[in-house]
Amino acid sequence: MEAYFFPVLMLIIVMILNRNFASIKGWIGEKRVASILSSLNSQDYTLMNDLYLPKENGQTTQIDHLLISPKGIFVIETKNYKGWITGSEHSQYWKQTNYNRKDKLYNPIWQNSGHIKALQAQLGEVAAEIPIHSVIVFGKEATLKFKEPFKNAYVIKSNELLATLDKIQITQEVSFFKRGKVKQLLSPFLIQDKKQKREIKKKHVSDIKNELKQKKTMVSENICPRCGSPLVSRTG
Repeated sequence: MEAYFFPVLMLIIVMILNRNFASIKGWIGEKRVASILSSLNSQDYTLMNDLYLPKENGQTTQIDHLLISPKGIFVIETKNYKGWITGSEHSQYWKQTNYNRKDKLYNPIWQNSGHIKALQAQLGEVAAEIPIHSVIVFGKEATLKFKEPFKNAYVIKSNELLATLDKIQITQEVSFFKRGKVKQLLSPFLIQDKKQKREIKKKHVSDIKNELKQKKTMVSENICPRCGSPLVSRTG
């Protein structure tokens, strides 16, 4: 009996790891970026990791890293992919190429714009007074192959993050008072209790799956999932 126990146990472990591989990779990427950002001066910078903000439809949106700084608020989305990454600011999906394998990923700039919209709703009038910067950070194993520069976001690799934050120029620094106000408004959404955080994350994942099902249903019924208008067949 013991002779069969270890191989079966290893098989179960491998199956669990394969099932959660994407989640583990994402977690590693987020931890790496959080570590880089934590090196910034805490007197000028306030870092909030894994922030869940409510949306208008009752669901939540998850911000990987939110950095409050004298240069404004940085909303940072982490993508721990490897291989060639291609796409444009206006395409719905980007492409990840590993040798002969090609996979799609939802445009992270669009994804981050949803985070920023939820952030602006929570900040209210304060959002209009503070610059908000969208930053997409890929891991060191990614090769970014973009043909055109981005206008509404910084798309970089993790080793370029601090240099990118440093080179951004603004006309006027955000005051200590305004930075404190932002921190005060967002602190309730920074969940410290592990059990509560697991429950929120579980609901968040469930909401995403339900939203994807709803969008697929709308497309099958010739309805645009973004604006709700009828889909029109076009020839190019």
